Amino acid sequence: MGNGEPPAVLDRASVLLGLESVDRDTAIRKAASVLAGRGLVTADYEQAMLAREETVSTYMGNGVALPHGTFEAKSAILGTGIVVLQYPNGVEWPNGTAHLVIGLAAANDDHVTVLSQLAEVLQDEDLCEQLWTTTDPEFMFETITGEMQV
Repeated sequence: MGNGEPPAVLDRASVLLGLESVDRDTAIRKAASVLAGRGLVTADYEQAMLAREETVSTYMGNGVALPHGTFEAKSAILGTGIVVLQYPNGVEWPNGTAHLVIGLAAANDDHVTVLSQLAEVLQDEDLCEQLWTTTDPEFMFETITGEMQV
């Protein structure tokens, strides 16, 4: 930090492990709340994240969901970043069970870069399964950020 650098895409305080299973919308609201707590989005972003889910599921496979807002919600985005919520027992999505709910807010076209970097980690099924159940926040942080240019 310093030198006018933007904040990191992911910070350690935004990696929450061992959460109790909840329904999909509650998990999305939690992700929106953590994003807002980091100053990345306004309170309006939560509704945009829920609206996105009504049009297209953000479940990506390998136990991972990437909820994010609709294109129309760009004005609610104050910065680019992600938050990682781990639900070891899963959250039911219409087309799968998410054990990692990665909330995303991206200014401009940053989402393309962030998603492509996340894809490197999230396409590894064995690694994803380790991330579902790890109790080590540093392992989660280092694994997720390992591919990221932060």
